[in-house]
Amino acid sequence: MNTMFKKWCSIAIGLLYVASGLLKVMDPVGTGLIVEAYFRFMHLPESVLVAKILGVVLGALETAVGFAAVFCVWPRITRWIMLGMQSAFTLLSLTLVIWHPQMHCGCFGEAIHLTHWQTFIKNIVLMGMLWFAYFPLLEATMTKIWQYIAFASSVILMAGFAVYSWYYIPVIDFTDYKIGTEIVSQGEYWNLSEEERETRSALPMLGTGDKQDPDITKWKWAIISLYDLPEDDLLFWTRFMVNFRILKKQGYEVVVLTSAPESQMREKIQMFAELPFLCSEKILGEMREALYLTSRTTVISLNRNNGGVTFLTDGVITRKRVAKDYPEISSVFRYN
Repeated sequence: MNTMFKKWCSIAIGLLYVASGLLKVMDPVGTGLIVEAYFRFMHLPESVLVAKILGVVLGALETAVGFAAVFCVWPRITRWIMLGMQSAFTLLSLTLVIWHPQMHCGCFGEAIHLTHWQTFIKNIVLMGMLWFAYFPLLEATMTKIWQYIAFASSVILMAGFAVYSWYYIPVIDFTDYKIGTEIVSQGEYWNLSEEERETRSALPMLGTGDKQDPDITKWKWAIISLYDLPEDDLLFWTRFMVNFRILKKQGYEVVVLTSAPESQMREKIQMFAELPFLCSEKILGEMREALYLTSRTTVISLNRNNGGVTFLTDGVITRKRVAKDYPEISSVFRYN
């Protein structure tokens, strides 16, 4: 009975690690935001790319170790890796309890937000289960070939999932701006009743100049999200311009939503004036008029890809497209 209970404890811990890891892997941008918050908390230099890579590596390691526990392969190695990881998680959650920074632990990505105390208690319980499941380690029977095959297959699928999630929209969206959500401008949001606010999400958009927030509750809108502005990536900016023009041709009201300073974004738009064969003065004017500002967290939450497009119909998010879906550059000449 004790042996069976130890086995089920290891499987339960493994499943929890798999869930935690996959939720991080499936949303590398969101996980990167959480890692960045930890960087700030520990007063370390912030790097978007390093944060994303570290978040995905941690999620992949959690998932792989979790699968190893579920399929009972290499128990001696698995227990020491899990013990090291769980000890680090527990100590980190203790520091969060003591210092209480304004952030959530990120244990389950953006899917579940735990308080610092809930995170610490969860880690203490898991540490107890881990010691019970693996110490002392019972003499394991010979691992069967199907266990190795199941473990290897799971890790390969997870790796493919990680690559897909790095380049495309998360398979499951846990943000306030998931497909099917009805959104309104920040000003309209506060005019709604409490019941209406539960079914809608606010999209804070600051108009440049004397512009008011656009009425995104009517007709068809396409919002291009830009949270990082490449300095000298002409291919990126040319694709951005091509995409803008094609969306306009398709009848969408287009918004360029960015967290960058207005002057910096206008400078990027103005550089197309030096390429008149690609962009007319009319298009330049439309781009300037389409520019709106918001916080970096908001623009990332709206669309996890830099340069991604979020489509709305009558205020409801209908689909999202990533930067990798941009049309070929040659298509710009068809719209001259």
